[in-house]
Amino acid sequence: MPGGHRVDNPCMFTLLPRVGVELPCGAGTLRFGMSEREAQWSVSTLADVREGWVCGWGWTFEARYGDLTISACGGGLPGEPGLEEIGFGRQGDPVPATPGDVPVVWHDIDLFGYPIPEVEEALAAFHPHPELPLQELGLRLDRPVVTAGPPGAAPRHPATEPRYLVAARLSHPARHRSPVR
Repeated sequence: MPGGHRVDNPCMFTLLPRVGVELPCGAGTLRFGMSEREAQWSVSTLADVREGWVCGWGWTFEARYGDLTISACGGGLPGEPGLEEIGFGRQGDPVPATPGDVPVVWHDIDLFGYPIPEVEEALAAFHPHPELPLQELGLRLDRPVVTAGPPGAAPRHPATEPRYLVAARLSHPARHRSPVR
């Protein structure tokens, strides 16, 4: 990460491209292709699991851990009923102005631990193939959406205040295949 900082925290989520997510505190790995029951069991070792519904998915559930909402979805592709997407969203204010409590790490980059420009710089330095966007590796990042308030109102968050990512999603390889030229 910035300044060569390596994230080394036993209670962090480690995103593993094409595999899934290594869960914190030795709780195992949430692997793409797992059944709904296996995925729920894995996450339930960390937090209470709540079933949900999202259009286009055969099944979905959420859990809260620290300041994160963890979501897992599966059964969205024909013939593939297993886990296909794992998401992490920051709870609270829609425009996070502080680092996340729990590290969510992609190749030693804590996605919620640094302001967006620093995360983008670290991702660009890590990512050796600019012609292949991170989405093709299964990673999607969500920036905060800042809206102007009512006319004449002071902005809720000054432009100089650091902004942090609000969400990160890792998808199964079948969801993001495309030819590389």
